[in-house]
Amino acid sequence: MLNILKKSFLLSMFLFVIFSFSLTADIIQSQESNQNEEIVAELINLRISNNIITLKFKIRNKSTKAGKINFYYKDCFIIDEKNQKKYYILKDSEGKYIGGPCSSYSDGGRFEYWISPQKVKSLWVKLPLPTDNPETISITLPGFLPFDGVKISSDKK
Repeated sequence: MLNILKKSFLLSMFLFVIFSFSLTADIIQSQESNQNEEIVAELINLRISNNIITLKFKIRNKSTKAGKINFYYKDCFIIDEKNQKKYYILKDSEGKYIGGPCSSYSDGGRFEYWISPQKVKSLWVKLPLPTDNPETISITLPGFLPFDGVKISSDKK
């Protein structure tokens, strides 16, 4: 019986450590809201596949009060600053922007959510890979300061 308890304890500790590491995603860059400094957007993933960039964000409310974030996906874009080109979020065959979550599909899609105190809301978007192969991009997420100098490494292409 003691042997079973030891194994259960060790398994529990192993799972706890693995689960803890999975919750602490690396933050590539963080920017505060230009409307509410208690809300920050954290870029947690940039993935390139088939000439499409997928960006994943966590919108974090550090406040003790609920905060609202509201923007249209049509106002999100990346900039290849070296070549001075702007790239917008991709659209599907119905004209909806490829990203989520969407609170409504007016104007192609809208992100409008209340974020509870000390909570997080996830967000993702898909954009075309800049054609001139820049080393870095700037990301504009409405309501937040720009994410400048985000590296696009050549091994992801």
